[in-house]
Amino acid sequence: MSPPILLAQLTDTHLLAQTTAQLRGCNPWQTFNTVLQTVAQCQPDGLLLTGDLAEQGELDAYEQLVEVISPLPMSTYWLPGNHDHLATLQQVFQQLPTSQGLTSIDLGPWQLILLNSVLPQAKFGEGYLSDQQLQTLRTQLSQHPDKPTLVALHHHPIPIGIDWVDQMQVQNADDFLNLINQFSNVKLVVFGHIHHEFQQHNGIGFYGSPSTCLQVTSVESGLTEERPGFRLFWLYLDGTYKTEVRRVKIKPSLS
Repeated sequence: MSPPILLAQLTDTHLLAQTTAQLRGCNPWQTFNTVLQTVAQCQPDGLLLTGDLAEQGELDAYEQLVEVISPLPMSTYWLPGNHDHLATLQQVFQQLPTSQGLTSIDLGPWQLILLNSVLPQAKFGEGYLSDQQLQTLRTQLSQHPDKPTLVALHHHPIPIGIDWVDQMQVQNADDFLNLINQFSNVKLVVFGHIHHEFQQHNGIGFYGSPSTCLQVTSVESGLTEERPGFRLFWLYLDGTYKTEVRRVKIKPSLS
């Protein structure tokens, strides 16, 4: 039997232009590089980067990110988060021949659909799926009705149970959920944004991943010293899958 496709989701890296700079007491590059070393040991077939790759959308941050991941022998799939500058992100990742962003990707037995859930005029980082994004999703699902599909976006389309985080979810989530529930080929929905491990399964699996830097908890401060991490997905030929979160040993120092 053929081996499954293995994807590693890295999200909310919040990288800064200066690799020694701190973000709320955490060095995002230090924790990202530690996570990436562990990911590389897993030998995934692809990296799935689900947004907020650069804290301030800076060119230097994206260029250094591409420099770090370009030697890795795997494809990179990316989409933007609300902290990203999409035009700059696209420009830089075009230099990486093995990368694809905001498109539908044929993984062989599976299909991967990357969506843009960023709302440019958002006040609090909330998300929205435009009519164009929803139509693209419908088209891709209709064209491959028998191919199991992973849909990825930055913002969470269902509540995760943390009040202040749920104010920043996809604002037209009902439109998205009504659409994917019409297609039996949608097996799982993967997102970032929440800096938190999350999973819920109700016919379709919904999965959030820890950030590679700072983590979120339900306490008022919003931060926890829980370790940075990533999520793995094994996609099997028969349309089933397995997933787990792995965390690295380093702890970001919070202030």
